Amino acid sequence: MNQDRIDAGLLLVLAAGAVLVPFVWSGYEIKLATTITIQAGLAVALGFVVGPAGLISVGHAAFYGLAAYLFAMTAPESEPANVFSTVLIAIFGAAAFAAFVGAVSIRSRGLYFILMTLAFGQLGYHFFHDTGIGGSADGAYVNFRPELHLPGIVISLDNAASFYQFVSVVVLAVVALSWWLRRSAFGSILVAARDNETRTRAFGYSPYVIRLVAFVISGAMAGAMGYLTAAQHGFVAPQMLAWQNSATVLVMVLIGGKDTTSGPAIGAILLLLAEEILQRATEHWLIGVGLIVVAVVILAPNGIVPYLAHALRSRRVQHA
Repeated sequence: MNQDRIDAGLLLVLAAGAVLVPFVWSGYEIKLATTITIQAGLAVALGFVVGPAGLISVGHAAFYGLAAYLFAMTAPESEPANVFSTVLIAIFGAAAFAAFVGAVSIRSRGLYFILMTLAFGQLGYHFFHDTGIGGSADGAYVNFRPELHLPGIVISLDNAASFYQFVSVVVLAVVALSWWLRRSAFGSILVAARDNETRTRAFGYSPYVIRLVAFVISGAMAGAMGYLTAAQHGFVAPQMLAWQNSATVLVMVLIGGKDTTSGPAIGAILLLLAEEILQRATEHWLIGVGLIVVAVVILAPNGIVPYLAHALRSRRVQHA
């Protein structure tokens, strides 16, 4: 079966599951579903540059964390913030930083690009950790969840179910954008630049500019997820920008399948659910998570979604 069809089908299943969550679960499960949904959106954002652009970034947590800090520092202390005003500041701030990081880092390739993004990510971490900005090592608080101001109506997001629905809409928008970009003319040029820079230049396109635009879009999407995380927990800490967060999200992308849109989301869901289940079962849960990652890498080196597509295609050929 065609991988694109599998990808689209899995996205529809995930979207349907997201809609059903508030009707099936409540309380802690809703909060867990919110966290998983946000992390799935972050994985999709990173997957957009890891897959089509071939850029292995371990600094995306910096865009994620910066947006969270921008929200915390611009949100009013005595009343809920307006979603539209604060989210724009957070996303554009993350995009601007991504533009700066990308403009410098994309000139290098391979291992050197990885090291450059790692360095910028750690610079962001130490900027908030070592200075007095944003509460230093103690972090910053968001006293109220933001409100959605629409013409003639104000929607409160303080309720867990309503906030989850808001998160789901934002994440689905990010997933839809990533899906469309991967299949647009821009996405085709991005893949061409990854596979053959010389031929791409011969057609009049700059691989550097194409990659930079993709990197900025990805950084903006990661920023949106940082905003949602700050709104969910009401607290922002420097650890959000640490390279370990970037590495974890990269693992989600790779085990799910970097060349698909659904792959990173599925990788995030599986990894976070495995962590949740194993934490309840044993204090040595990290060993179990590590074994799961190793098993997936050995059995499905290209990711779970491509493996599934290949298995279904082979089965169809056998029965033809």
